[in-house]
Amino acid sequence: MSSSDSSILVREELAGNVTTEKQELKISSKTSQFWKLTSDFGGQSTPLLNSHYLNGFVELQPYDILRTMLTSEDPSVYDKVIKDIFDNEMLSAKNLQHVGRLSFVGDDTPFIQYTDADTELRDYVDVDEVTREVFRNHCAKHLEVQPIRLLDDYQQTAKNAVKLLTHGGHMIELCRELRLPFVNWVITNQKSSFKRYEVSYVYRSVIGHSPPRHYLQGDFDRIGGATALTEAEVIKVAMDIVTHFFHSNSCDIHLNHGDLLDAIWSWIGIKAEHRQKVAELLSMMPSELNLAEVVVKKLETVVLRFCGAADQALSILREALPTDKSTHKALDELADLLSYLRVWRIEKHVFVGALMPPTESYHRDLFFQKKSNPPVAVGVSLALETVIRHSSMDIRPFKIKLVLMFLVCSRGGGLLKEHMELVAKLWEENIKADFLPVSDPSLTEQYEYANEHDIRCLVIIADAGVSPTGFVEVYFDSS
Repeated sequence: MSSSDSSILVREELAGNVTTEKQELKISSKTSQFWKLTSDFGGQSTPLLNSHYLNGFVELQPYDILRTMLTSEDPSVYDKVIKDIFDNEMLSAKNLQHVGRLSFVGDDTPFIQYTDADTELRDYVDVDEVTREVFRNHCAKHLEVQPIRLLDDYQQTAKNAVKLLTHGGHMIELCRELRLPFVNWVITNQKSSFKRYEVSYVYRSVIGHSPPRHYLQGDFDRIGGATALTEAEVIKVAMDIVTHFFHSNSCDIHLNHGDLLDAIWSWIGIKAEHRQKVAELLSMMPSELNLAEVVVKKLETVVLRFCGAADQALSILREALPTDKSTHKALDELADLLSYLRVWRIEKHVFVGALMPPTESYHRDLFFQKKSNPPVAVGVSLALETVIRHSSMDIRPFKIKLVLMFLVCSRGGGLLKEHMELVAKLWEENIKADFLPVSDPSLTEQYEYANEHDIRCLVIIADAGVSPTGFVEVYFDSS
């Protein structure tokens, strides 16, 4: 970012929305009383900042003042200007102009006070602890994200990120989302297998004269493993949390695949550069679509036949779409995902959303240039305040935690279904458990996985599965 760009950015942060009318600068913000016309000093009518320190800049235009702030080698310039802009005496003088109106004690804009109902619901539900406990049960490790970072002139920021200016003239940004710092950490450390979670607030800027909003968010991410198995566990994590606050019958799961989505757009006849716009209009203003009749009919076919109960929709898609390699692989992966979800008894209310786009994409082969085969990376983000707000009244209490972690494994490899069934039972009892998410791991690979993830207890299933007596072999590594 150039110095001129920086001065404009800082000016917007200080002065709010600026409009030009009759060659006079109008500012709709609390700082408007600090701008006055140079005609007050004689000469052309031009807006200037008016304060004790800033009167020294009387011959400068507003942009010149901010440019001086940015280029000055004296760091105290920022502090002096900002202190003068928010001088308490001047703010008090402005308040005297509004004598007689009803105001809050001590402050015109108080801190937000939540209602007692909202606060009691948060305390009762304790959604963040429930979420953390589910994440820990899946043996995820907590990687905390620092909620604030210092920006330099070259860093790009999201459109609705919250940016603040310090007295020293430094631009800082509040954490907008929790996953990107983890992605950067994975890239830097070239991790090929890792489970991570974080529960923290994220911040968004808002339109108009309002403070930034903050939202409680829970993230769970898994690096490594077979694609469908990894995705199945992430869905299982989300359902384990959601079903603490909602009846399972009220929860729908909608699935799609990136390659399948591309195949459907191609089948419909929508070019790649037009797909995002068409998708937006479909969700908001379908009547505004100006498409050929054959394309409209195919869109109707997708909505009416390709979307629906997962098993039925996949069968229809296999018959309707061209059988190229990527489409065939996408359909197979979705079928595998459904079979794994059934093992964990997640089979009702599972649908295919054939035109459902991905929300955000962080994982690219480019991130893992040092590895010939980049690992699978899957994650889920939960808006926990939304969960609280819409949760059922008959919320189930959460059970007490255990400290041991178990790895479910087998001596002869295989037995994937038995692994998944047993680990699900352990999760249901709030026991931290994990398994190696590949179809036929060797015992050596399972030992190495346990060692890498600091799991000291092994639950070993024999070839015959879990014994009729209800007991399995449990080994504890005390090293």
